[in-house]
Amino acid sequence: MAVDGDLKSRLPYPFNEDLSPVLLRLNRRTERGRRQLANDPVTAAYLAAALRLVEQRIGPRTAPADAAHPAAAERSFLGFLTQRAVAAEVDRNPDPLPRRGSVSTLRTSWRTQSDFIADLLGFVLWTGYYPASYTGLWDGGAQLLAEGADFAAAIEEVAYHATDHLLAMVTFRIQLAASIGAQDDPAVRAVLAAKYERGQTIWGGIYTRMMAARGLQLREGISLGELADILTALVEGCALRAMAEGPETRVMDPPSKRGLLSTAALALVAGCMEPKGKEDGRSLAALVNAMAADGGEAGPG
Repeated sequence: MAVDGDLKSRLPYPFNEDLSPVLLRLNRRTERGRRQLANDPVTAAYLAAALRLVEQRIGPRTAPADAAHPAAAERSFLGFLTQRAVAAEVDRNPDPLPRRGSVSTLRTSWRTQSDFIADLLGFVLWTGYYPASYTGLWDGGAQLLAEGADFAAAIEEVAYHATDHLLAMVTFRIQLAASIGAQDDPAVRAVLAAKYERGQTIWGGIYTRMMAARGLQLREGISLGELADILTALVEGCALRAMAEGPETRVMDPPSKRGLLSTAALALVAGCMEPKGKEDGRSLAALVNAMAADGGEAGPG
């Protein structure tokens, strides 16, 4: 199968990237053949179709899929991605993705449906796969945190939008499901670890720029990586609860553009950072103990 290089370059991100490091289950005998098929626009067409089907089933909704019959909801993770369904969905691909799909072509590319699902997960969890809106959050958030006139308001706003963007990403929902079985799948663990590592690096850079602009530094005993990991855990936890509670969630307040993570982020900055040049040298634990001691001295008796 010859690769149309011109069409490949015109595909939307991230389908225009080199996918050979990600798609490892393709049905080819040689490494050269696998790499060639990984970058074939037809391969991208099947991935794009499958992602739309996933978004239709488990993506963000403004209302339940079947409010009258909740028991009828699809609960088998990715069980709806049959070869026939994926091939049919290719017909609805947007330009310039190919729109001609068939079960036979799909089987030529992936020997089994299990192989296709494995590569789809690898693609979705790939470190290079982030929606344009989320990369925009990185750029805009970095500037707001470093230059916003009201520092506290900037922290609250960026925290809200980080949660909101995560809720809108169907890839986050797939990531949650994949995490459940990761302990038994070294390949999935490796992909997830790489994704977290990239996120830590990007957000760590944003926090470094913020602290430099605001004249702040981390307290003794707190590393930049730990701060990034804590905030990642918090935003994922807030998003998970918001998903579970639906429109009535207390995690998000759209009118004010504030949320539970907004408060948590303020608390972290207040506790884990201190002004440069006025640092007291105390660790977070020492600070907490000092607060308790001061409170005891001021108490009754």
